[in-house]
Amino acid sequence: MRFETFAFLPPLSQTQAEAQIQHALTSGWVPSIEFSENPNSADFYWRQWPIQPSKINATTGKPEAASATHIANQIDSCARRNPYAYIRISAYNPQTRQTALSFIAKTPQEGQ
Repeated sequence: MRFETFAFLPPLSQTQAEAQIQHALTSGWVPSIEFSENPNSADFYWRQWPIQPSKINATTGKPEAASATHIANQIDSCARRNPYAYIRISAYNPQTRQTALSFIAKTPQEGQ
């Protein structure tokens, strides 16, 4: 797969992926988790995994901002539920209205 931001590098470790997620959050980008079992270049539509709020503020009733660790935990949840899927992180920049970051966070765990 050579269409991701870090496709020319070896796979990112958990710590490196969390650092990229933290960079996206610090930059004000909106992260999303997507997964697909067949991510060939003709398959442009990946399914989205819902990022559940980590905490609900008791006074306002609104969800608090997600942390990189929380999003990494959501990636692990997606991987457990979809063991044969590629899972990627995309970060949307609302200022430029473009995808600012996209990389494969998990690859299929075949045979498990």
